[in-house]
Amino acid sequence: MEFITREIISTNWLTILIVFCLTLLAIAKGINSFRFYDFVGLFSNNKYIISYQKPNKLSSIFNVVLLLLQIASVSLFIYICFDVFEWQTTPVEVTLYFKISIIYTVIVICKLLIEKIIATIFSIDAIIDEYLFYKVSYRNFIGLLLLPINIIFIYSIHPSKIVFIILFVAMAVLNTIVLISFYRKNENTILNHLFYFILYLCALEIAPYFILYKLI
Repeated sequence: MEFITREIISTNWLTILIVFCLTLLAIAKGINSFRFYDFVGLFSNNKYIISYQKPNKLSSIFNVVLLLLQIASVSLFIYICFDVFEWQTTPVEVTLYFKISIIYTVIVICKLLIEKIIATIFSIDAIIDEYLFYKVSYRNFIGLLLLPINIIFIYSIHPSKIVFIILFVAMAVLNTIVLISFYRKNENTILNHLFYFILYLCALEIAPYFILYKLI
């Protein structure tokens, strides 16, 4: 009988990370349970956007907590991609995850700051604030959806490349639908400034993700 060695990868730090994400969810619910339940039903109705867009700023504690969840969850999803697609990784798994999360955080925060600066320069704070709240809310929700998927991939099923490609396509489609729905809502404003809108798409909606891909 020939013995086959089995490589056992420690998931202790991943467990701590999952607990951290669940703690963030608990904190968000504790801050405002009614708002949390509206957020959970974001894709089924627009109640969350309608109710909380104007009276609450993007920098509220509730949004910050969900943004942290998005960063942690999306970074973990990207980290799992390294194993699935057999990309070269650093010897220390935790180091790789933190590199991914730092790069993702820097791009997300810088992107938000640049958009706010542009809004101030061109005196379009109202529409940009509405746009940022709309976009960040849906991306936070995508981060929430990725959390149970990450848990399944870590503790239960080792995903195939095809599964990950399907998930990437699904997230890209969801993100596109969200953006198009907002653009249609503000169609007249966009058509009146079409040239600047195209520049915006290239510089702030396409380039950052290309940079993220190249850096990782």
